[in-house]
Amino acid sequence: MSLIPALLAVLLFLGAPTNGDFYWSEAPRNALNGVFLKDFLEAMPWRDPTGFAYDYYAQYPALTILFYPPLFYAISVPFYWLFGVSHNTALLVVLAHYVAYALGAWRLFRFFLSPLQSVAAASILVAAPEIAFWGRQVMLEVPAFAFLIWASVYFVAFRQTNRPALLYLATALLVLAIYTKISVAFMAIAWAVILLTENRAALLRDKHIWATALLATLALIPLVALTIKFGQVNVQSALNMPDAATSRASLSNWLWYLKRLPDQLGWPVLVISALGAAVIGARHLRLIHPTNETSLDLDPVFWILWGMVGYVFFSLIDLKEARHSIFVLPPIVMLACALLVQIKKLGCTRTANFLWIALPAAVVFQTVYFRPVWYVGGYAAAAEFIADHAPENSSILFSGTRDGSFIFNLRAREERPDLRVVRADKLLVRVAARRELGLEEKNVSEPELRDQINRLGVSYVVAQPGFWSDLDAMQKLERVLASDRFEVVATIPTPSNYNAPEKHLLIYRNTSPINAAKTGIEIDLPMIGRSIKSSE
Repeated sequence: MSLIPALLAVLLFLGAPTNGDFYWSEAPRNALNGVFLKDFLEAMPWRDPTGFAYDYYAQYPALTILFYPPLFYAISVPFYWLFGVSHNTALLVVLAHYVAYALGAWRLFRFFLSPLQSVAAASILVAAPEIAFWGRQVMLEVPAFAFLIWASVYFVAFRQTNRPALLYLATALLVLAIYTKISVAFMAIAWAVILLTENRAALLRDKHIWATALLATLALIPLVALTIKFGQVNVQSALNMPDAATSRASLSNWLWYLKRLPDQLGWPVLVISALGAAVIGARHLRLIHPTNETSLDLDPVFWILWGMVGYVFFSLIDLKEARHSIFVLPPIVMLACALLVQIKKLGCTRTANFLWIALPAAVVFQTVYFRPVWYVGGYAAAAEFIADHAPENSSILFSGTRDGSFIFNLRAREERPDLRVVRADKLLVRVAARRELGLEEKNVSEPELRDQINRLGVSYVVAQPGFWSDLDAMQKLERVLASDRFEVVATIPTPSNYNAPEKHLLIYRNTSPINAAKTGIEIDLPMIGRSIKSSE
């Protein structure tokens, strides 16, 4: 029966956009980070690893590997070796995690529910609109969730059996989850409170608790060091974001994620969950009914603290996005399951059985028909045109929103490792991650810009019309491209299934003599407060 949620994950994945049609800006960067590790291991640049990384970024300026935890990218490497570098291969890595997540969800619910009930509960979590939306892109949420859900499985098993090996395994999996996405670290707080609630003073005398805490701390030191050195923009987004959607002290801040629940889970599940919470609170009913009587009164603590600690944790973070809080959805699903269990206990078996089938079906329906994964096409076609026409060892200037999509698709063309991408925004402005965090235009004249383009060996330009055209620096680029030094050689449509800002890409050929040998380029990296220079 555990295979049913896993099969559902596979079927949902058939709706994932493929063949280079990325949507979210981080997705192609996550895919490229794994390619970088693959290329690094193949090159073995042990004498100058930093120089290799700088040169790689100068050639493919869409890397974010030091800004985020590295585990997903490391797992991607053998997949790229086996199946080649492509968007589809990167999606296959996510699918492997999605299936593991589905199996783990079933196993976790199986501690508290019957086999069929566990299938229904796990199916709700697998097909939940928010989870399915981000889980079918090259994003880190579902991969992190897969490790987190299995960590929770072994944590519950430890509480029920008191076997230390299960605690070590649960902790190791939680560390792996954090090495996939840092925000899942909130679960460590929830676990600590749960264990304190259950064991109180005895906890302080348990050597295994202290040993797992010490080992986890030591294991996370490298990640903490990377975050301090390279992830300051992420820290700022969490704690001191200048354009935060809400004030941390406001009521709207604490209701922000609550208002997103209907889109994350769907109204049917949410209504049943709310009724479950009301009935349980009013009648002091037990949330779950496992066979182990010693843990009967403690299981609500597990679910309640999971949900409450997670909700408070994400509410305290300035950067608000609905995808961030998907990790607190399991307790809400469990509330719905608790009500259905109570309905059956009251003798309304037909009603309960109907709801066990109807709720997962309603979630699948909402996800399939109302929450398809968005995509924007055309970037693979643009990369293909460039790969077919660009002179050897030349540079490509890209100006547009989805630089990561174009760069990854160009890197996926294995026969053109000689091409370098130069981002127009790096040439003309200084910006840290996104415009809202600050932007400074560089003082470059049009003649200087033309000379710089030729000096860098730019043979073709791929441009999104109107990209940042409110900036004087970008207007200069548009005027340069409109001059007789450039000619439009292709128009690439960018079809999408939502109202994307771009409708097509223009490809320009540089008709001026260009530098035959690529020169080194200096690139500002405001995200880490430094600039780098490539060797060529």
